[in-house]
Amino acid sequence: MPTHKGDDKKDTRTIYARGADDGLWLGLCFIALFGLAAASLRMQWLNIAVFAVAVYVPVFTYRKLRRTHVDAHGLSPFSALWMQGIVMFACGALLLGLGSYIYLRYLDPGFIDRVIEYGADFYASYPTESAQEISAEFRSILENDMAPKPQDVVLMWMWGAIFSGSLLSMITAWAVRLRPVPIK
Repeated sequence: MPTHKGDDKKDTRTIYARGADDGLWLGLCFIALFGLAAASLRMQWLNIAVFAVAVYVPVFTYRKLRRTHVDAHGLSPFSALWMQGIVMFACGALLLGLGSYIYLRYLDPGFIDRVIEYGADFYASYPTESAQEISAEFRSILENDMAPKPQDVVLMWMWGAIFSGSLLSMITAWAVRLRPVPIK
């Protein structure tokens, strides 16, 4: 029978298990972020929610890494916390990839072309020569059927989430260790 928090079985999980479990919730957060961002192309006010969810990601990361550090009585090495964060983002990116692939491939197959069209219209509205060239490039991509395939976009997003997540985890692991752990 546990005598205090930290003695139960759940708190003795490895950093990989913690990272995978937390990655599930982070992945759901990523899917929500993607869904809101996709919907914000039609309803601009949703950008506020996109911003809020994006700001929550570092907060979530800090809370999860801090919990691990406190459960280890302040003895978690920097590298272990960092690795937990990397695993968390890798697992979250897998869910992001699955959710966004289903959306791009089956639910809204014209999404990528529509985003490129929005980009072309955006740059066409600027009077500079370089903006007009960018707009023409976007239109050329659409006319020549050279838009990236859903799987390419999804892999790019997954790699971006893992890479940026590893950097965020490094900074967060350092920040988590700055605050002392209370003695129980």
